[in-house]
Amino acid sequence: MTVPTEEAAKPVAVVRVRWLLLALGVLPLIGTALLAGRLIWEQTVWTWERGPQMVGFSLAHGSGAVLLLAPFLLAVWVAVALVLIVINLVKKRRTDTTTWAAFGFAALLLGLLIVPSGFWQRLFIRQMASSSRAGDLLVDAAYDSDFRTVKAMLSHGVSVRVTDHSEWRTALHAAAIAGDLRTVQFLVSSGADVNALDRGGDSPAELATSRGHQECATFLQEHGGKRIRGDEAQHRKAIEDKVRDDIKEMNSSRPR
Repeated sequence: MTVPTEEAAKPVAVVRVRWLLLALGVLPLIGTALLAGRLIWEQTVWTWERGPQMVGFSLAHGSGAVLLLAPFLLAVWVAVALVLIVINLVKKRRTDTTTWAAFGFAALLLGLLIVPSGFWQRLFIRQMASSSRAGDLLVDAAYDSDFRTVKAMLSHGVSVRVTDHSEWRTALHAAAIAGDLRTVQFLVSSGADVNALDRGGDSPAELATSRGHQECATFLQEHGGKRIRGDEAQHRKAIEDKVRDDIKEMNSSRPR
């Protein structure tokens, strides 16, 4: 007498549902994997080569925009898979290894999509700190109130007085604008120039005050910071020069 295999002993409907579930997950898994790879590439290699990125912007405005649908489809697939796994647990049925592996891989991919950019910058801090765009990266981290990345950039040799390319602001300007007192205090203690002027002629204390961040403004003034504001002509010229420089940089980056 032939002993039935474990697979043959399962109800046919259960087997069909399992394979249907796996088949429906293939395209969302592949699409999300491609999307995650692209976004991580932007937040790592492109970032240290080109500076802060509008992550996903170029993808959303190109032929790869369809990939942006993949995570939503995969999230639905994960929810359905989770329900079936729970049903199996309740009915004391075994969930096969393939389904578990697919479920775990899907969860990993979705998790990668929500990892903050600061994590990738700190993971590749040596490349970020040695980049020709290190100033932009430091200032951008300060805008985001990403204290750990700011601290890591300075500890790897980036000058606290370096400025970004577009508005000539230091990390202290950015932290003052963000109202991030912790980062402001750290930057000042690290030797930041409290009276550095940006492209429009504004100081960190002025930017903090004009945006209602009184704690930051008070701290800066207590440490020698002055409210210095550029006039309207300086502000207008700063905007015009920034636009011109941005256009020039954009044109120079186009393939010839």
